[in-house]
Amino acid sequence: MGLSDQGRIARQRANPRLTQLWKAMRPLGSVASFLNTGAHPDDETTAMLAALAFREGLRIAYACANRGEGGQNQIGAERGADLGAVRTAEMERAADEIGMGLYWLSTSPDDPIFDFGFSKSGTETFRHWGKERTIGALVRIIRMERPDIVCPTFLDVPGQHGHHRAMTQAAHDAVAMAADPAAFSEQIDAGLAPWQVAKLYLPAWSGGGRSYDDTKPPPQVTVSVQSGDFDPVLGATYSQIGEWSRACHMTQDMGRWIAPGPQSWPLHRAFATPGMPEDEAAITDGLPHCLADLADMAGSEAMGRLLKAASGAIEAALTLWPDMGACL
Repeated sequence: MGLSDQGRIARQRANPRLTQLWKAMRPLGSVASFLNTGAHPDDETTAMLAALAFREGLRIAYACANRGEGGQNQIGAERGADLGAVRTAEMERAADEIGMGLYWLSTSPDDPIFDFGFSKSGTETFRHWGKERTIGALVRIIRMERPDIVCPTFLDVPGQHGHHRAMTQAAHDAVAMAADPAAFSEQIDAGLAPWQVAKLYLPAWSGGGRSYDDTKPPPQVTVSVQSGDFDPVLGATYSQIGEWSRACHMTQDMGRWIAPGPQSWPLHRAFATPGMPEDEAAITDGLPHCLADLADMAGSEAMGRLLKAASGAIEAALTLWPDMGACL
């Protein structure tokens, strides 16, 4: 569906060229990547993702299980597959707002990975979706995206939505199996390569007392991501920028004003590859940060020099902003 003239004007006004340039340049400063996983459109941890993308320069992506066919609709009469189509479009716009990659486990209207309505059990959810099918779809996404970090949005605890529980269970299995060439070997035969995720984080906050009634406390906090600080280029806090994205989920009546102030996203590191630091000040500790950090891994002195030169050029361009001519 094309935008109306008013819609095109609003989009242009909200995203001037200088801001577009910064959004394109900022990710060049980091080679680290972060994959968030969830069950439905709007399950993404948008404020945290906005901070990781615009402050840290990480590549961010979201792997969504289904199209939200079983959710509410606050703006129309669509239900079932029709609602799924609307929510798919909303999710695409929400992803574009923060420069986020987007993947779907469900690939067609008749896909078994379907939003069949509220569930309290991951086991029940897998009976509908197929556990092997769900894990295989997530393994494929991990092998395609090749993230350094994977983080589900929800905990696998009693009282939580069964779809969320299933996706968190699948994340644990998929991180392990994505690195194993014998797991889902048909993907390897089709040209994908095994991929070792460096870290798996779980939310260290509880859904209890809000949307869901988690009956177990969250795991211990090992590191936190702050999203309440102010972005001097975009003119808002990262939590507020996150709401620019969440406001796209109109069927779910999302998007709210967040006053400036601190906001922390506590995380628990559930897995890390050998060599990662035991204590972390940031989720990227122990990972390559910029192209120069990859020079020693290049296996070629000439390639190492090129990586360092490219890294220096990127750093210089970021320093020159907002002189558009000099940046270009």
